[in-house]
Amino acid sequence: MKKILVAINIEKNAGRLLAKAEELAQAFGSKIWILHVSEPDPDDFLGLEAGPQFAQDKRVEKRKIEGALVKRLAEDLRQKNIEAEAVQLEGSTAKMIKKEVQKINADIVIAGHHKKNFFYQMFVGSLEQDLIDDLGIPVLLVPVKH
Repeated sequence: MKKILVAINIEKNAGRLLAKAEELAQAFGSKIWILHVSEPDPDDFLGLEAGPQFAQDKRVEKRKIEGALVKRLAEDLRQKNIEAEAVQLEGSTAKMIKKEVQKINADIVIAGHHKKNFFYQMFVGSLEQDLIDDLGIPVLLVPVKH
């Protein structure tokens, strides 16, 4: 458990996930990678123009804010003498998590678990289930509220 990847959604309970990662890091002398995956531009997956300039500017600004927050979270861990690195990627969340797991050869992934109703699960699926099925390493799901 020397390499911990924490997949955070900036807006939802990053603190709870990082608290669990910090516990493990202190117990095992681990390094933590804090990963945030930003939404891709519409033209990246739909083949459409990215929209009006103000919308593009808003997405760029949002990514800058998210990136700064992820860096600050990593710095907060370093201040506690925990080795930490901030990573911000853009694209499909499950694919980017898998890519980063392979890149750093992570030992465990910590992610949030959101309770979803039956119809959501049936039609949309579950990021958590995709991670468990695809990664081949332990995944710690921390219950978080919407």
